[in-house]
Amino acid sequence: MERLPGWLRQHLAALRALAVLTLILGAAYPLLVTGVAQAVFNGKANGSLVQRNGHDIGSALIGQDFTDKDGAPVRRYFQSRPSAAGDGYDPLATSASNLGPESVLDVLPVPGAEDDEGNPDQGKRSLLTQVCARSRAAGELEGVSGARPYCTPDGVGAVLKVFPAVGAPTRVVSANQACPAVPFVAGHRGVRVECARPGEDLSAG
Repeated sequence: MERLPGWLRQHLAALRALAVLTLILGAAYPLLVTGVAQAVFNGKANGSLVQRNGHDIGSALIGQDFTDKDGAPVRRYFQSRPSAAGDGYDPLATSASNLGPESVLDVLPVPGAEDDEGNPDQGKRSLLTQVCARSRAAGELEGVSGARPYCTPDGVGAVLKVFPAVGAPTRVVSANQACPAVPFVAGHRGVRVECARPGEDLSAG
């Protein structure tokens, strides 16, 4: 080994370190942690599954709908927050939206338009509107007000697009309320608030 070139000794040392660390961190440690979890926290390690008559019917960690055959909430159960995953509360259908606090403007669906797959245009709801809609839906399930700040009564984000001019705005649009919806406020600084026209570019506001 002493007679090998320095660069070759360094490569062999790196390969030995790779093999040892792979065995320790890639095999021994995961097996140890899995074994301890199965022995001490078996139920939690396997997903906190709920069984009935020997069959898995859900998980204590995942919500579910408590509704009757007509879809009305069953009042004796706490109503979980609404879920948009699959048919509801489907862990295989969840994914990140990558929407952040700056996501407040909806892309309104254009009537008669189609998406790239030939389906009717659904538009795209902002994070703000998704929060407003889910709060409103949860309120309906619980029989309470689902109103939130910065949300309109019809459950979308309350956002005004103001088109400025010298001295006063010339036009104000409730950007997330598609016509013929009634805007959440009638006027702004003396200008009547309009509903939004699907497909209209409001970026100048």
